[in-house]
Amino acid sequence: MKSKQYRIAATVILAAGVFGTTVVFGAAMQISALFSQDIALQETTTTTGAPMGGGGQTTGTSYFAGNAMKHTGSDGHDFIIRYDQNKTISIDHKKKTYSEMTFDEMQRMLDQALGGMKMGKEEMEAMRQVMGQTMGEVSVAKLGPGETVAGYSTEKYLIKMPPMEIQVWAAPGLSIPAVYYDAMRLGIPRNPMFDMGKMYEEFKKVNGMVVKSVTSMKMMGMNMTTTTVTTSVEKGAIPASTFEVPTGYKATPVKF
Repeated sequence: MKSKQYRIAATVILAAGVFGTTVVFGAAMQISALFSQDIALQETTTTTGAPMGGGGQTTGTSYFAGNAMKHTGSDGHDFIIRYDQNKTISIDHKKKTYSEMTFDEMQRMLDQALGGMKMGKEEMEAMRQVMGQTMGEVSVAKLGPGETVAGYSTEKYLIKMPPMEIQVWAAPGLSIPAVYYDAMRLGIPRNPMFDMGKMYEEFKKVNGMVVKSVTSMKMMGMNMTTTTVTTSVEKGAIPASTFEVPTGYKATPVKF
């Protein structure tokens, strides 16, 4: 019984992570432009303690322009969020394929995943107890001046979001509008286990764009750390084609 509860907990947390990072921008289409200046961040990410031998170091670029965001990695995969079209796009350059999903479709998928668990009253209560042990309240604390990252002065924060803790270095010189977090909060999918919307209200306390982060997660015997550092910041017009699927790529179903 207990092992089943933990498997369900892992499924719910994974779903929250997937949908929480892709659906959060659903309200952004009502805004003329989230990003008033086009910015590209060159980044290096190092992961240790990943399950099934994963981890290592990768490089990538994050693009921010108007109502769109994109991350392209050295593994040949791109992930695009089109706030103006209420959808996400995943691209596999090695296979020359892509998949799209609207925010509404993601919500339905999450509802189906949770509904498919078919938990009874006792199992639901046990599930909430497990989630209560693994998912805690979100808090953001400013720790003071941080190190210089990619030429920008930073302020350091500690974000506690059990089972995760995130050290964040944010650059006030690279501003993020408050409406950005409002869009995330309004667009997040509904989840009966916990309210992640509160997380984005707390994130408003972070002043500026995050240029370095260290995320530590301890759960169910797993200890994983992911460090992402911005190595350079480029300002200038980003072509609209950056946020589009390359010509000739084949559409495929979304897979999780």
